[in-house]
Amino acid sequence: MTLEEAIVAKLRQVPEGTREKVLVLLDEWIKQHSATELEEIPQAVAAVHNTWATLRLDHATLRWVAEDKELEYDLG
Repeated sequence: MTLEEAIVAKLRQVPEGTREKVLVLLDEWIKQHSATELEEIPQAVAAVHNTWATLRLDHATLRWVAEDKELEYDLG
């Protein structure tokens, strides 16, 4: 089961009376996290670029490395 399928299954278990409140909370959470991720991408790309400036990476590879959640960067 994917994460998305697990979330949908859990949402189906929410009682009808509280479902709207849960959906409002989910909307707020999505807005907060999507905005944060969009702001972090250029910063992460810059960190990778500055760290690995001696390596020639195409933009797609550079972005993939920057977005990898398992890697951590010291942004100064």
